Amino acid sequence: MQINKIKSRMTELGYTQQKLSDELNMSVQTLNAKFNGRSIFSLNEVISITKILELDNPIEIFFDDISQKCNEEH
Repeated sequence: MQINKIKSRMTELGYTQQKLSDELNMSVQTLNAKFNGRSIFSLNEVISITKILELDNPIEIFFDDISQKCNEEH
């Protein structure tokens, strides 16, 4: 996951971790754990974050390892 791209977009839109976690109905601690790789985002959370932050390339951001492997195979 490319957390820096998510955090950069949050900054652009004026989102803090508190504000984003509130919109996702989760605690800041849970969001922080997901950002730091101690937990994973559910598909619904990925979809919600994509909509909230208006992300253009969520697959590359959230699934960069999978995306990279697929590109290497083709």
